[in-house]
Amino acid sequence: MSPRLSPPRRSCGIAALLLAALLNAPAAAREPAPLAPAAFTPGEVLVMLRPGGAKADDPALKAVFAHHGLKVAAERRRTGGDVLTLRRPDADVMRIVRELNAGGLVRAASPDYHFTLQALPNDPMLGLQWAVWEPGDADVDLDEAWDIATGDPAVTIAIIDTGVDWTHPDLLHTVWQNLAEIPGNGLDDDGNGWIDDLHGWDAGNGDPDARPEPYFESGLDVGFHGTHCAGIAAAQADNGVGIAGAGRGCSLMGLKVNDSASQITLEAIAEAVDYAVVNGADVISMSFGGALVEFSFMQALMDDANAAGVVCVAAAGNGGDNVAVYPAALDGVIAVGATDDLDQRASFSTWGDWVDVAAPGQSIWSTVQSNYTWGFVEQILYTLYGWDGLNPYMYSDGTSMACPLVAGVCGLVRSARPDLTPDQVRDRLVATGDALVYDHPIGVKINARAALDGLLATPAHDLPRAAGFTGIAPNPFNPATRIGYTLEAAGPVHLAVYDLRGALVRTLVAGDRPAGAHEVAWDGRDDAGRAVAGGVYAVRLRAGDGEQVRKVALVK
Repeated sequence: MSPRLSPPRRSCGIAALLLAALLNAPAAAREPAPLAPAAFTPGEVLVMLRPGGAKADDPALKAVFAHHGLKVAAERRRTGGDVLTLRRPDADVMRIVRELNAGGLVRAASPDYHFTLQALPNDPMLGLQWAVWEPGDADVDLDEAWDIATGDPAVTIAIIDTGVDWTHPDLLHTVWQNLAEIPGNGLDDDGNGWIDDLHGWDAGNGDPDARPEPYFESGLDVGFHGTHCAGIAAAQADNGVGIAGAGRGCSLMGLKVNDSASQITLEAIAEAVDYAVVNGADVISMSFGGALVEFSFMQALMDDANAAGVVCVAAAGNGGDNVAVYPAALDGVIAVGATDDLDQRASFSTWGDWVDVAAPGQSIWSTVQSNYTWGFVEQILYTLYGWDGLNPYMYSDGTSMACPLVAGVCGLVRSARPDLTPDQVRDRLVATGDALVYDHPIGVKINARAALDGLLATPAHDLPRAAGFTGIAPNPFNPATRIGYTLEAAGPVHLAVYDLRGALVRTLVAGDRPAGAHEVAWDGRDDAGRAVAGGVYAVRLRAGDGEQVRKVALVK
């Protein structure tokens, strides 16, 4: 491998880097400032109602809202509790949020927080993708992990960020596609609640084009961020182009959360998380964060994602301190710190006992958008980070880069063992990680090879269970598929198909069955005999003390 220059330990912000580049002078090294509490939209409160509880027109709720002078500006249906956007221009948002949460009538209330990305571009260096293989062992053994297993296209990693350029040559054939949607006809063909969503959704602007657009932080366009993260997570391998993503072989779902005014709001993030859950994502990668004062609303989002079996991964932050950053610090989220090529904590990485794992996050080479062109200033600056002015690749720094790397490894683990719960995936990464000593705690450094080693040979369940799937084929299917399962002992069995909102679609088996192998067909119809829309469905098998869930896709 070619010799590489150690990147300078810069901790200044992106605006300072820009100024330094334009003046042809190095930016002065300094300690990062402590992270300030996240800003939020004035006069706006987000409320999540309880599932099956009071609706927006409930008299008790209306009375509470009227007491605070709040009016419902928007309402969005969701299985885990409808979300209301409430507004009053002169509202004391934090006081109202505290009172609503204390009152118990709503599941959670929150300001509509604004989030920032967790990326820090750095100078280019020789050598590419040192996180895959590095002679000093600062890598995470991805090359050895790929010898054990690669990703399954049925496993989807959702990148909630600034959009994913699905036209990029290294992402074109790995981006998730909603096969049940007919693009451009203005209809919700698959009935999932989103119209013309072929490759994900732009929750920031409310449209189906989830590709990047110019997004400015500190005056600099960093719209490349989501595409950069996507390449790290699962860029296509063995295609003779560019790079290979950590979760090579998995599918990428692009979910854009910034709007045209360069804001990332909690309201947009909530819709993106819901989209990922409803449309069958297995892993969510979140390379953004903020120091939230009130985080119960976002915790509820993560709880619902975990309950649906989605592994949630988030960047721990770039403050260089131990200030908790959300969503990374929430329960049920894998918080990711960053290491450098010397196998040390990257100087910018936030740290603390709440950080679960660490991964390479400094001078990471990956994809950038090709669907639009940077402005003049960005074109000058990004040449310092390896962009050659033509090919859509460059370096970037941050826990933003470590996060999708871990999400990609989670995709590999999920490909090998789709039955593992989100907690079990996190525990696997922690148990098999390299326990290195850093200057501050950032968890174990993930070891992709160790995470996969022996996993395929492990019994299908970590706990004793009385039943297990033996296969679903064909999958995807049309018009019918056959579902096989086996029972260790005779007993009651419940096998049913659900949509990804959790609603029952079809009961296939309900009652006692003898021990042994069984098979049942599903013809793509619901319990009333009606043909269901194309899309992804969950098949749930319950028997004895165990439960398994598998996904099946109906193509129309």
